[in-house]
This record gives sequence, structure tokens and C-alpha cells, in this order.
Amino acid sequence: MKKDLMYISHQKDIEKVHIGFFPVKGRYFRTEMKSRGNGLFELTTDLPKGRSFFHYFLNENFEKPLNNNGTMISQYDALKRSPVVFETEIFCPLQFENSPVFFSHIINEEWEIRAITHQQWIENVSVVIDENEFNMSKQYSHKNKIYWSCRMQLNEDEIDYCIKISGSKQVKYLHEKNFLEDKINNENLMKINLSEQKNCNANPILNTGYQIFPDRFLKKGDCLPNVNLKEWGDLPDYTSFFGGTIQGIIEKLDYISSLGTDFIYVNPIFLSGSYHRYDCVDYMKIDPLLGTEEDFALLIEEMEKRNMKLILDISLNHCNRDFFAFKDICKNGENSKYLDWFEIYNLPLKPEEKNQYSCWHGYHELPQFNLANHEVRSYFKDIIRYWMNNFQINGWRLDVCTEIPDDFIKIFTDEVKAINPQALIIAENWHNTSSVFSSESGIDGFTNYSLYLDIMIPFFVQENLSLKTMCSKILEMNYSNSSKVNRLSWNFLSNHDLPRFSSIIKDEKKYNMAFALLYSLPGTPVIYYGEETKMLGLGDPLNRGCMKFASDAENEDFIKLLQDLNDLRKDFHDIFNYGSFFFPVINNKEKKLIVRRSLDDKNLAFCFNFDNISHEFILDSDKKNAIVVEAKSFEVVFYENSVYHFNSLISGTKKNKLALLV
Repeated sequence: MKKDLMYISHQKDIEKVHIGFFPVKGRYFRTEMKSRGNGLFELTTDLPKGRSFFHYFLNENFEKPLNNNGTMISQYDALKRSPVVFETEIFCPLQFENSPVFFSHIINEEWEIRAITHQQWIENVSVVIDENEFNMSKQYSHKNKIYWSCRMQLNEDEIDYCIKISGSKQVKYLHEKNFLEDKINNENLMKINLSEQKNCNANPILNTGYQIFPDRFLKKGDCLPNVNLKEWGDLPDYTSFFGGTIQGIIEKLDYISSLGTDFIYVNPIFLSGSYHRYDCVDYMKIDPLLGTEEDFALLIEEMEKRNMKLILDISLNHCNRDFFAFKDICKNGENSKYLDWFEIYNLPLKPEEKNQYSCWHGYHELPQFNLANHEVRSYFKDIIRYWMNNFQINGWRLDVCTEIPDDFIKIFTDEVKAINPQALIIAENWHNTSSVFSSESGIDGFTNYSLYLDIMIPFFVQENLSLKTMCSKILEMNYSNSSKVNRLSWNFLSNHDLPRFSSIIKDEKKYNMAFALLYSLPGTPVIYYGEETKMLGLGDPLNRGCMKFASDAENEDFIKLLQDLNDLRKDFHDIFNYGSFFFPVINNKEKKLIVRRSLDDKNLAFCFNFDNISHEFILDSDKKNAIVVEAKSFEVVFYENSVYHFNSLISGTKKNKLALLV
């Protein structure tokens, strides 16, 4: 899709302007804009549908990206990225696809079908299967957009169906290839293989995770000789090591487990040239600064004792210039047997010269692999087998996954699942949908930046989002992915690429509420190390400070809240992973919101009061049962439809979790 971009400079010395693009899918690329004189620069580019990002460079100073602060995803973003969105205009009154995004397997024989309508004449939506008609119910209406869903029991291997929309004056049927017809056309029905989709939903459910940046978590054990470490707790910078180790993680496993989390996500641990270790030198070695393979084996053993899983981070897209294959090209030039492992532009390679090979986002020290090369693919299959067979890790988080070809992702995921079908594969994805990956790629879920960028930041930090608009955005995000992808994707408020939420939230009283909302929604909450003690730190590198375990009484209360929320995810595992969710109460005027999670006749109601005064919340249609929620607080309530006996499980204003009477 074509997009015209313009840059206006009032500086007379600006002769060249380049734009770097982070496309929805594909590798980062940079293009020079055309000068029109008088400081005006223009460019017409072609980008895929969805949300891409871009930044500017002036006079070929590629070390310093620039952008308009008002449009950037965050004023603390080191890459100075601004979003650019391409959306396809919807002409059909019914938005529906014959795919797991809209026709999702839940569990056993239960399925959920969803649709979105865009015209007010539509009063009813239903699924027609043979002679049966299953009515959908309205989940939410916002402006001209209505969200619909229903659940049904289906035990066939394959079905033919269509979607019926009707109003007082007309009836239409949606068939294959988005055709709307006046009556059912049996020759053009949509077909879906139910057994195939059920077989793809075998992943274990992980309730909540804890992310560790290994160099900054805990220093434990002897330091390697001749290694210059920065003093623990000093201000972090872009280059310094602090000396965190695997032994340090082992020492704190009881602490992490006590929070109620059941898996740990660890940023890269392989031998690398930097503290962040996204520039791998050897994928077969633990970085000796972190420890040994024996330490790593002990970490796995100790985690298994605590019924915890380990997810490793890996960068498949790029490496360090000291990686053996790249070093061989530097030494042997065109005679190197690894010449096709990378995208080389000029030979011989000279360390002082740039633009000789493809590198990640223009960073000279990060050469990018040619992932179409069969030897490269075979090499990474060996890496998978080495770590999964020898150490039984439980999954992978794939760095910059949207920049990796789908066929290579499939090779990776196929190899992982062949060893352990229960392993989890999470893709780093800054966009709002899993559709940037092919349906065959094998990705289980992704890092849900959409929740952070489109909902949590506008509502809690910028404070420019109403409750109704926020709920519409939550549903829009949820309706962009299948039920499986939604529940396995990671939801977060901070990580190593983002400022710590405690540093940017405007109203500290809403910090607890932000976490409660995070836990109430479909997805897997992941806590960034130090969030439980409200560590501070703005953008990179300040968000990667040394862990502070000491906490005052206020932080102890917050740790107790996180423990309660994590226990809630475990106690009501089925509701969170297989139940429906919707918003029975959205009140902009009184700033009240209820997020309800339901399965069968069991319900959890997250009652949020964002107002400055207390409010009453009605929890049943008979208006006989109500609770009062204090100002800027929340209550989590359990009830059964047949009994209407309410039990408050978690209170945002009380220190202790109330008794659970189920």
C-alpha cells in the first residue's frame, strides 16, 4: 500500500534526509527522501497492511535517529519510532473470516464463533450449520461497530457453514470468499476442518511469568579474572556489565516462586559480546560471565522441583561479528565456505568500513544471517536439539520475529515441536495481530505490544482514553487473533525495551489497578524483574538497572497483591484460559468498569472504580446483589449464576486476601 511522507526542516545545513522503516513483516530498510528545496523532503513508499514504524536520519548521521516527540510510541524509545498505519476499508457490513481468528477451538468439543458488524440495520447474527442455527449475542457496541460471539458444542471432523445477518427489512448470508447472498448457496458454503485445529491446541497453559535480565538480577559466585564490572547498583549505561549470574537466579528461585509465577523468561544467556547478549558469538555456549553448563543444568533441576518452566530468548536474525562463520568470511573472503551465510555486498570485509553487508537496523556490529541458506537452517536446528535434548527447556521467545521469513520460522517451530510438542514458542511482535505470520508458521503466541501501546499507555499514562473507547480497543485487539493465540500471548506493563511502568504512570493510586486489569484480560501476564518492588527506570538503558530486593511496607503490600492475582489465575485456571470475557458495566460518567470472565455458571467479576469517590456495583440482573468499591480501587468477586452468592476474593484497598468460599 502506498504512503506519502513529508519532512520539513528549518535548518539550512540539512542536505539529506533518510527514513528507516520497521515494516509489519520483513526486515528493516532505509530510504533517502527526495529534496524539493526550501527544507522540504518527500517520499512515497510501499508498506504492507497494518502498523509499521519509522524514524528519520539527517545528513546521513545514522547513529542518531530523530522523530517528532508527539508521534513517537514513547518519548523514552531509544529508536525514536513513530507508527504509520495502513488499514483496508471494510465494504462488507459483516467482518468475518473462515479462520481460527473468528472460528476458534476452546477446549474439548467447545468452539467460539465471533463476528463484527458495521451497519446499524443488522439486528441479529447467527451461524448456520446444516439445518441448525446458532444465534450470536452482542458483546459490545461502539459507534457503528458491534462485536458478536457465541459458543457451541461441535464433535464433527469437518463442517460446512455460513453466517446469517438479519434486520427488520432484509436477510443476508455470508459465504466463501466473502460473498453475501440473499439465500443459502450450498455450493459456496465455508468449510472448516475442526479436527485439524483441535490438534494444534495442545500447548500447556502457563499462568504467569517472571522476566529476568540476567546481567542485572543477582551477582553470585566468583567473577571471571580480568573482567571489569561496574559497581552493582550504579546507574546503567549502554555498554557496562554488572555481573549477574545463573547462580544468582538459582538463589532466588524460592523468592520468584513465592510470587506465584510458574515460569521464568530469561533474556539471552549465550556467549556474546555485550551485556544484553542479543549479539551472539556462540549459540552452543553459556556466556562464562553468567556461569557454566553445570550451573544451567542445576537451574533447570531446581526449577523442576518447584514446578516451574523455563523459556529462553534467542536471536535468530543476527549475530556478533565474532561469530565463527562471519569471522571466516573476514579471513578468507570469496573463498570462505560460509560466504552465503550472510548477505555480503562488498569484499574484502574491512572493520572500519560500513555498508558492506546486511546488518540489523543499520548497526554495523550486528550482521544479519541469510536465513534462506540451507546450512544456516541446519545450524539452527542443531542449536534447538542441543538445548532441548540436553537441558529440557520448555520453550523459546524469538527475537525480532517479524523480520524472519515465515518458512524459516516454520522450520524452527517444527523442530521444536518434534522434540517437545508441549513447548511454547512466543514471537516478538510489535503489531496487533498474529496475521503477520502465516497460519502454518507454528507460532503459539506473541509479545502483546498492542495491549501496552494502544490501551495501557493511553489510559493510565497519557490519560486520554475513555472507558468505552478502551473497551472497544481491547475487543478489537482480542478479535484480531484466535482464542489460542490470545491466551498464550504475553501481556506486560514493562520489559527490557520499555520504560518501567512505575516511572511513567501519572497517578500512583492506579498502579495496582493497572496490574489488576492486566490480569483480568485474556493472555499470560509477565512481570518484569523489579516490578514487584516498584523499581524505577525510564527508557533503555535505565530500565535495565540492577535488581533491588529490599522493599518497604508499601511494596510488601503490592507484592501481596501480585501473589493474590497469581493465585487467582491458578485457582480459576479454567475460567481464565477457556472462559469468555466481556464488559457488563462500562460507565464513563462514574468511571466504573466490570470485566467479567465466565465459564459455564461460574463467574469472576473484576470491578474497577477509577473515580475519586466510592461507587456501588450491581452484580446481577435482579439488582439484589451489590458491592461498594472505594475510590481508585477494585474488587475481584466470584459468584455462580445458580446461587448468586458473592465472595470478594481480592480487594485493591485491603491488605489481605479475603477467604475464598467456593
